[in-house]
Amino acid sequence: MPWWSWIVIWVALLALTALFFLFLGFRVFRGAVSTLGEFEAATDRLQLNSGQTPGSVDEGTGSAGSFAPAVFSTRDEVKAANALQRTERIARRRSARVRLRSERRQPQLLRDMPHL
Repeated sequence: MPWWSWIVIWVALLALTALFFLFLGFRVFRGAVSTLGEFEAATDRLQLNSGQTPGSVDEGTGSAGSFAPAVFSTRDEVKAANALQRTERIARRRSARVRLRSERRQPQLLRDMPHL
């Protein structure tokens, strides 16, 4: 095998390697562009890029937006919402427990009786 054939082989290998890396780079670039497009669509759906602040009240309807992430709320608002949800869950569980015990004709617990 002549000496110049090794040069041809190595040039071909380097050219194929460069083409492979260009192909991979192109695929990564296309994936990144499509991901950014999906991210823009998601932000449009969440209405984060509108002029209105998340969680603000609409003047026309008087109701809050359809979705307001808790990230944009203050710590006190989140604590108050969590406390309210906790008391609602406790009340639902208590009423279900009272209902099931009355259906089974079991004695009620004193702590479940709110009027006592």
